[in-house]
Amino acid sequence: MSPERIRVIVAEDEALARELLRSYLRGHHDVDLVGECRTGDELASRLTEIPADLLVLDISMPGRDVFEVLAAADFEASVVPYVVFTTAYDKYAIRAFETNAVDFLLKPFTETRFAAALTRVRGRFTASQSQPIKQLIEDLGRRPKRLLVPVGMGLVPIAVADIDWIKAERDYSRLYVKGKTYLLSRSLTELEARLDSEQFARIHRSAMVNVNRIREVTPQGSRRFRITLQDGTVLMLSRTRAPVLRDWKI
Repeated sequence: MSPERIRVIVAEDEALARELLRSYLRGHHDVDLVGECRTGDELASRLTEIPADLLVLDISMPGRDVFEVLAAADFEASVVPYVVFTTAYDKYAIRAFETNAVDFLLKPFTETRFAAALTRVRGRFTASQSQPIKQLIEDLGRRPKRLLVPVGMGLVPIAVADIDWIKAERDYSRLYVKGKTYLLSRSLTELEARLDSEQFARIHRSAMVNVNRIREVTPQGSRRFRITLQDGTVLMLSRTRAPVLRDWKI
């Protein structure tokens, strides 16, 4: 059921962007702007003080990470807000859409485009569609539980725990998963920063491995090691990466 009025909190660190959003919101009679935030810390405070139906969030703001704030928020079951993301960087687009977020606005966006996002929000209310905040955090947070990969004309979620190893291919990464491979438009360095370091280790400048998939580690001369995975794949651990062996629980 759609509320009579949609309560909106805007989280945006740029003053001009907040002003633009205020002007866009004034054009909708069923919307109330109930809070503004400039940092992740302010967003955390607002969420404890003011109930909201919709959060319009800049993905990258000073202070606490937006996704950590959402994960920590204690939303009442009947007041779980929808989320529309905004950002100046289109590299976040796929990450936003893999979450069931209502919409993703790439700056600079027009009033017409913003109105279309609000229409989508109203449609979710009318259809009584819930947006699982927990899933949103699991997918977009600093430690995602799945990655969305292109397959044919669509996108398929891959559980991070199912990945055997990852190979760098220029600015892309190739995931090796249960005998199949998928090309992901993210660099190995970006994935290294996002994936749990206790589960994935960089063994070479062009390779990262799921330590739970390691069957055997064999010395190969001075500070070099051959890594054999459970499926028989053989990889080499470079000399510069040899110290990671101390942290492996295999």
